[in-house]
This record gives sequence, structure tokens and C-alpha cells, in this order.
Amino acid sequence: MDSFDIFNPVNIRFGRGVIGEAGKIARRYSNSALIVTGKTSMRKTGVLDNLIGILKSAGVDVTVYDGITPNPTTAEIDEAAGIAKQKGVGLIIGLGGGSPLDSAKAVAVAAKGDMPVWNYLKTPATEALPVITIVSTSGTGSEVNRYSVMTNPETGEKPGFGYACMYPKEAIIDPEITASMPPQVTAATGFDVFVHILEAFTGKIRNAFSSAYCMQAFYLLRDNLVRAYEEPANIEARGNMALASALAGLAIDISGVGIMHALEHPVSGNYPEVAHGAGLAALAVPSMKYNLEACKMDFMLIAHHFGIKRAGKSDDEYAYALIEKTEDIIRTLSLNARLKDLGVEKDRLPKIAKEAFSTMGFAIQNNARAAGEAEVLKILEESY
Repeated sequence: MDSFDIFNPVNIRFGRGVIGEAGKIARRYSNSALIVTGKTSMRKTGVLDNLIGILKSAGVDVTVYDGITPNPTTAEIDEAAGIAKQKGVGLIIGLGGGSPLDSAKAVAVAAKGDMPVWNYLKTPATEALPVITIVSTSGTGSEVNRYSVMTNPETGEKPGFGYACMYPKEAIIDPEITASMPPQVTAATGFDVFVHILEAFTGKIRNAFSSAYCMQAFYLLRDNLVRAYEEPANIEARGNMALASALAGLAIDISGVGIMHALEHPVSGNYPEVAHGAGLAALAVPSMKYNLEACKMDFMLIAHHFGIKRAGKSDDEYAYALIEKTEDIIRTLSLNARLKDLGVEKDRLPKIAKEAFSTMGFAIQNNARAAGEAEVLKILEESY
């Protein structure tokens, strides 16, 4: 029997309208906060102004940094951290999808420390300002875990990092906020949930706790991903996808990700206009085919949970049925673009393959099937 440690200190607050509690929650940590968010969506939907009003009504002084891009850079994080220091804030609030939430945790580290955020890849952080995450998408999982992803604009490297001090103090998950997501964002972030579950469930360091999170997340995703995409106003589907995202985030906090994330990070690091979920969709089928033999029993179990009928199929056929189901989901969500369709240049594939090891090597090591640079490059080529 394997030994493992489980730790997650995040206080999760879920429900319609819970953003209204943000003011009293924030006051427990500080009366001065920096909101870290993206450039447009939270302002356009009115969520940012609503949050500012809630915080001010509770006596919290608010500063806004709205310079986070879809693939946040070290420059953005360092700029926000500088503002946090200048204003003397005692709390960081991440508002939005995965990029602002990831950035908020990195900002909290850099604002507490005395060096650029990139240095924390090699120098472990032991302190950070408290963080509250308020999520607007159902896909990141960042609202409930310690991890942050950032891009070095000079090199195109896009590593992930996470230390115990980076766990959010509170995660506010309000399905009403996620209802503002346009269909293409619902699709891309929802597929990210699928990959989180798949890779946490099949990874080498999975355990009983992460697998339990994955199983419940699979049930929720099975019945609600396409529904949320096709029925944007369906608040029940939105809420269930928000739960699936959080469960998947808890799972990857324990058991990590695998080869799809290892490959996608350098893809969108080199091509920042590529949405993370879209990049994962392009890589999914070739990656699953590569892992099939090592994951046969897991794929069969997932197929069962997805409601795929066995109907006389052999083990190989039933396991492969999950790959066929994944292809069907990708088509239904209009994510069936290949890497070349996303603007990736073929002569950059060897660089991307190398960076998968240099920036996301831990994810390749966690993958169910061992892979070297030649195998990784072949998956990229088959995804092209």
C-alpha cells in the first residue's frame, strides 16, 4: 500500500450569490486589497464594478491591476507586485479565469519578497500575501490549488510552480458569475477540466483521494459540459461545471498533470494567442493514443463512468472507445483544430518538445507512460 500526504487549506465557498460575501471575507485578512484581473471581461460583464462596490461597502480600500493577458507574463506579474508594494496592500484578490487567478498567487509571492517572480522557479517561496480567488470560468482549478503558470516573454518558456504559501485562503465560486462566459470560453475551459481529471486519474502519483475527486468530477462533466456549452443560461449546468472544475483542481493539486499539459504549456508559451483549452484539444487524441496501452484499465473505467456501453467490446476496443468519445466531445465543442490551425509553425515543434522537458519535466515524469524527446516530438507531429 502506497504512502501519501494530503494537504489543502483552502476554504471553499460555493453557491449562487456568494460573491456578496467577499467584503466581510476580505476584512478578515486586510482592509486594503489589490484586485488582479484581466483587461476586459470582468469589466464588461459588470463583475469587477460589483466586487469593488462590495469591498468598499465593507471598508476595504481597493486598487485594481487589470493588465493580465490570457497567457500572463512575468513582466505583468512583477508590475502588479510593484503596485501592491507601493500601495502597501495586505491582500491579493484574483478575479477571473485561470490567468488572473494564477497571476494573483504569483503576485502574492513577489509582493512579499524582494526579487523578480521568475527567480522563484529556483528559489522556493516561504511567504506570500494572503490570496482570495473569485473564479469566472469553469476549467482552471486554480481557485483551489497552489499552482501558478507564467510565461517568460523573452524565451517563450511557460513553466508552472507552486509552494505551500501560495494556497488561496478563500475560494469564492459563484455559478452566476460563470454564466457570462461566451460559448468558446465555456468549451475551452470545460475541456481543460476534462484533461485535468484524465491526467490526475492516470498519473503515476495518483492516490485514493485524487481518484475520488476525479470520479465525482467525471460524473458532473459527463452530464453538464455540453449542456453548459449549448445552453449558456442553464445555471444548474454552470454550477455543476464549476464544481467539476474545483474537484479537478483539488485532484491535480494532489496528483499533478501529464503529457498533454507538458506539451501545451510550451505551445501557448511560444504562441500566446493560443487558448490553453484549445491547445489541449489539439494534443488530446495523439496523447491518449500514446498512453493507451499504459492506461487501458483506467480508460475502460472512465468509459464506464461516461456511460459508454461495452456491448461485447474487447478490452482494447472498450479502452479505445474513450478516445472516440473524446473526439466526439472535441467536435461537439468546436475545438477540432490542429496545431497548424492554431498558428503553430512546424519548424518550431523541436523547440516545443525540448521546452516540454525543461519547463514541465515533472508532468512528463508523472505521465502514465514514459516518454523521451523523440516520443514527445512524434506526438506534436501527429497533432499538427
